[in-house]
Amino acid sequence: MPPALKLVQEVMTREEEEALIALIEGSGLAYSPYDPGNLRSSTSYGWKYDFANDSFVPCAPMPEGFGKIAAKAADFAGVMVEDLAECLLNRYEPGAVIQPHFDKPVWEHVVGVSLGASAMMDFRKEVDGGWEYDPVELPPRSMYLLANDTRHVWQHGLPPQSHTRWSITFRTFSEAGLRLRDQVASAA
Repeated sequence: MPPALKLVQEVMTREEEEALIALIEGSGLAYSPYDPGNLRSSTSYGWKYDFANDSFVPCAPMPEGFGKIAAKAADFAGVMVEDLAECLLNRYEPGAVIQPHFDKPVWEHVVGVSLGASAMMDFRKEVDGGWEYDPVELPPRSMYLLANDTRHVWQHGLPPQSHTRWSITFRTFSEAGLRLRDQVASAA
């Protein structure tokens, strides 16, 4: 694993996992127009980065049903639960991918919760004009933290999924994100 990656398994029971999947399915997931043809649907709560308009926007508050897992994510990341600025919900159908990327600079800590099928997350970092790869399995009911080098040196992505998988991603603001949030709030 990338040296700074934190990964913990079995952060919930199967019954809690099923309840979270049901909440995600009832959240109004939608396919993204900026990623046509990709079988990944999502919705966000709190704040989100709007890729279509390259902007940062507030959205509905996180529903109560995600409170328990949000508290676990905050504790895992060493932050306060109120520091979790975004709650992103995703469903990955067979064939869905995420291209290798760094999360936008408005975010700092990224905590992912893996539900449903197991997935392989591909990590890569640039080394001597090439890439060093490090795939990491994300079992169902696991939680991972991208921070420090794992967040800023290693890109992450998902190869085509073979089974349906759901995820919850919690993000905190970076210093740049806090400034942008304050600008958006003062303009409103």
